[in-house]
Amino acid sequence: MMKRFFQALLAFVLALSLTCPSRAAGSPTLLMQNGSGTGNVLLTLQNMGNREAGSIQLELALTGSYPRAGFSMAGAPSDRYSHCRVEEYGGQTRITVYIDGLRNLNQSGTVPLGTLSLGGGYTAPTSARLTVLSRSLESDSSSTIPVQSAGGGTTSPGWPTTPGEAAYSVRASSTGRGAVMVNPSSARYGETVVITVRPDSGYQLSELVAVGDGRRLQLNDIGGGSFSFVMPDADVEVRGTFTALAVETRLPFTDVREGVWFHDAVKYAYENSLMSGTSASTFSPDQPTSRGMIVTILYRLAGSPAAGNSGFTDVAPGQYYAKAVAWASANGVVSGYGNGRFGPNDPITREQMAVILWRYAGSPAPPHLTLTFSDIGKANSYAMDALRWAVDRQLISGTSATTLSPGGTATRAQAAVILKGFCQNVLD
Repeated sequence: MMKRFFQALLAFVLALSLTCPSRAAGSPTLLMQNGSGTGNVLLTLQNMGNREAGSIQLELALTGSYPRAGFSMAGAPSDRYSHCRVEEYGGQTRITVYIDGLRNLNQSGTVPLGTLSLGGGYTAPTSARLTVLSRSLESDSSSTIPVQSAGGGTTSPGWPTTPGEAAYSVRASSTGRGAVMVNPSSARYGETVVITVRPDSGYQLSELVAVGDGRRLQLNDIGGGSFSFVMPDADVEVRGTFTALAVETRLPFTDVREGVWFHDAVKYAYENSLMSGTSASTFSPDQPTSRGMIVTILYRLAGSPAAGNSGFTDVAPGQYYAKAVAWASANGVVSGYGNGRFGPNDPITREQMAVILWRYAGSPAPPHLTLTFSDIGKANSYAMDALRWAVDRQLISGTSATTLSPGGTATRAQAAVILKGFCQNVLD
């Protein structure tokens, strides 16, 4: 009987007609040949033309029971992934073979699928269904195809179903840079469906949702970028959303080591174009920050609005800080030294920086906070409200457990820390 079967099997070709008009390069066929060992059948897709085959799903319907059925793929395991599912009910067996390639599986019009192991005492498949996806997961279509013999005999083209068990569709879509595919593309109530996601390079899956019968289905993470769900008694829509991975910025500054107290603040200031280095490879964290630089940073945060002349005698037109100082003066952010000078190149003190930020924020009412630092008496009276506000908003902290150093110079490292806190705790 086995000999007669294989003689008949060698004459069978499953004509699998795909209906995509844009790829009308002939009808693919499935060649089934006797392989090595009893019950082994080699499966090869032929007449594929120039179709791009990134993923292939082949479903075979057989009469009888084949509990030992299995599938081994062709090619190296590193090049392809495969999955085989066997279902038995009512004297019928359905075998679903799914192959996903890391590259185009079509080799000059031919796709060697692998070996289907069925065991002894079986007959030829009664019908087959094929779905071909490109690497971009565009589908030719999923078609039910009758089995044809060399003599022209044709079995029933209908795909067998269990009475009372309808097959529901599973459709997948994606937003962003990535692809979502499902296996199988149709299933009955209670069956398991596998979703595989494939983000593009530099992207990640941010959300995956399966909706059926108006409700969100529970997804189980089975690893390797795959998830599963149990098919409800309804069609299912699967949607995946892909977003860009955060790009980790590597600071080019050799004088800002990871783990140092100001590293994250310098990184924030550098990433947000608040501060740049003093050279291509140095930040100079211990150098003082000038009054003109701080005002220029705030001017950029405000969107660099139009500005006239500042009126300060030491702010020459054309200097990088000229428009910023003019804007800050016109909006009450700075007032200068009171003698017609602003001192743009003077190192800014910690209390001056607190006052400028406080005024930029709209001079909010100071909190009822008593500053207990031992050197608070050295602070200028005009700066007290701003200092209480800055300490309360955690923009400025003590230079020691007991000192605030209000008249001390704000170094570039301290300025980066203060600006980061200002942007995150006040402006956001």
